[in-house]
Amino acid sequence: MAKRKHEKFWSGTGKFILFTLSVYGLIWLAGALADYAKNRTREYSREDVEIEGNLQVPAEKILKLCGFDDKKDRRVAIDEKELARKILAINFVRGVSITRRLPRVLNITVEEREPVAFIYGKGLNLIDRDGWLLPVSGGRAAWDLPMISGIREPLGRQGSKTESAQALLALQMLLVMENKYPLLRGLISELNFEKRNYVRLFLVKGGAEVRVESGSFAREMHILQSFMLDYMDWAELGKIQYIDLRFKNQLVLKDRT
Repeated sequence: MAKRKHEKFWSGTGKFILFTLSVYGLIWLAGALADYAKNRTREYSREDVEIEGNLQVPAEKILKLCGFDDKKDRRVAIDEKELARKILAINFVRGVSITRRLPRVLNITVEEREPVAFIYGKGLNLIDRDGWLLPVSGGRAAWDLPMISGIREPLGRQGSKTESAQALLALQMLLVMENKYPLLRGLISELNFEKRNYVRLFLVKGGAEVRVESGSFAREMHILQSFMLDYMDWAELGKIQYIDLRFKNQLVLKDRT
């Protein structure tokens, strides 16, 4: 009788219980293997890390943020989200993408901020098109940029957007030239805000002064570019002392004596 009950158990309920336990065991094992594989694939050596897009940020700095504090060939576990947070805290970094590629490659693509001008305020800085203040670094890029000078307001701190309305106005003027008057953008070497009533632009090749009103800047740049294209003898550019565009429908030009 006991033998029949034993056989009945394994022919019905017992098989179901055994099957269920087997399924749960396989699921647990699959999860454990997946976690192990995931953790293993997050361990990298220096040679496994690819860094792209960095001109100003040294690759060695990014590798240190990964956890490589020496040049020994050892593996470190890297948390992509935490690494991205650390890289974004670097002044010159605007964005970063971190992806993994089989069998064991970690690709770090950096989007750096691109300065549009030097700007002086308690030392020399760079400023990008978003108004972000940056240090003048010794990276691989060579800067051929105009200078913004004579700002009478505090700029703010590096690694953040400038607090100066004058600096933002200068930036707006540069971007207007870049988008609408590219000829002038290449001719302007400095934007100076020392004067309270107008802005002075200094030209390359002789440093001629161009006087403009900040409120009507776009219209005055249109007049200046038309004059340069239609009437200007480029060989005579160095002989000009100043061009005054502050008078409506007039351009006043004075030569050097």
